[in-house]
Amino acid sequence: MADGIVVAGFGFFLLFFLTAVCGMSGTMAGLAKMIALLVDGVADPAIGLASDRLKSRYGRRVPFMALGLIPFVLSFGLLFSMPESLTGAAQFIYATVCLVVLRVSLSGFVLPYTAVGAEVTDNHTERASIVAYRLSFQNAGILLGVVLGLGVFMSGATGMLERENYGPFGWTCAFAMFLAGMIAIRSVWSVQPRLHGPEESKENLLLGFFREMKELKRNRSFMLLFGTVLLYFLAYSTHSSLALHSSRYFWGLDTTAIQIILLSACLGPVLGAPLSKLILRRMEKRTLSLIAYFAIAVLLFWPPLYQVLSPVKLTPDAAAIVLLINGMLMGTAIMVGGVGFQSMMADTADEHEYLFGVRREGLFFSGLTLAFKAASGVGGLIAGVALDLIRFPTDIASRPDLVIPSEVLTKLALASGPLPALIAFLAPLFLFGYRLTRKRHAEIIAALDARKAGAE
Repeated sequence: MADGIVVAGFGFFLLFFLTAVCGMSGTMAGLAKMIALLVDGVADPAIGLASDRLKSRYGRRVPFMALGLIPFVLSFGLLFSMPESLTGAAQFIYATVCLVVLRVSLSGFVLPYTAVGAEVTDNHTERASIVAYRLSFQNAGILLGVVLGLGVFMSGATGMLERENYGPFGWTCAFAMFLAGMIAIRSVWSVQPRLHGPEESKENLLLGFFREMKELKRNRSFMLLFGTVLLYFLAYSTHSSLALHSSRYFWGLDTTAIQIILLSACLGPVLGAPLSKLILRRMEKRTLSLIAYFAIAVLLFWPPLYQVLSPVKLTPDAAAIVLLINGMLMGTAIMVGGVGFQSMMADTADEHEYLFGVRREGLFFSGLTLAFKAASGVGGLIAGVALDLIRFPTDIASRPDLVIPSEVLTKLALASGPLPALIAFLAPLFLFGYRLTRKRHAEIIAALDARKAGAE
């Protein structure tokens, strides 16, 4: 849930806040995001490996979560409280430092927590259920972030453009993340007896890190999943970074309509969680994810393209209804695809133990988040550069009577819809090479059990 609030803050509000409200250029705002995510991307595998190996009196995984919680909560609040006196390079440095601290500390919290989901059970179906619950609470966090933003602190005709609204929004979100994080830490503490013991290794952590990264490259299943998530999140980040710009200025929607549309995607778990659980009884995880990811590409593509090319344009009221339904379908597809994908990642960790004799849940899910963060950084940069290339105005808050040319709005629509849709269409192509079926996973689990029995 804490992670979901960050996703809402970064995915929907950050680029708009930095450009339209604070006056940063789109390129500089996107560059700040990318620098932070690339720094974090380098740290992620090391955090994952250290989490896999750590043995302490405070329990497995818990110390990393406890150390990461406070810094990421504080940096989130500080980011949206950027002093108005800062301009130019100082503004860029402030945003970049806040983002770097937030991203690295968030990894220290989220990576160990996510790895626990693969440790508490080896059952193929139970893992899908755990992922469904986790993604449901993440979506609840996104929903909470959107409601606090557009429904509470930025409500009203000009609420999105008023700088003084963003500080209270950031600190309220920070407080909610702190409460959710404490509950998560307590939960991981409670399942310590069910977790795998840390690997006994005398190898230097740095040398082990490079060796393990080579092993990951040799795991075909992991590399296919890595490529899938890299392209998918590149598309998603580009789209979500431009969502507020597109909704407000291309579609002409008011704050209430934008809030409802953004929230519609958060309703995905309502349909997606039970739907994925039902379908996975009869369908392979790979097949389910393929269908879901291709559906996401189509749902990203068609609404803005229709509005640009159709002789019959949607009015703002009609567009709100269409985008609401489209958002619900997309949220469902994202949830279904996420359940299949993340449980495939957990199964791949078993395959890795079978192939190399070590368990690396933390390292595996750090690979997942590495792909997410690298893609999010590049996607945010693409969105920022796109705003500058199409000459979309910055510092709109200080120019209330500004009229944006129609050709600029058309280019904005294409950048926020069809462009990320084309990227999203490529993402599931990797999954055609994934071969870890339900039957093969059962064989691997049986072989691992036999190996452990022989060792005893």
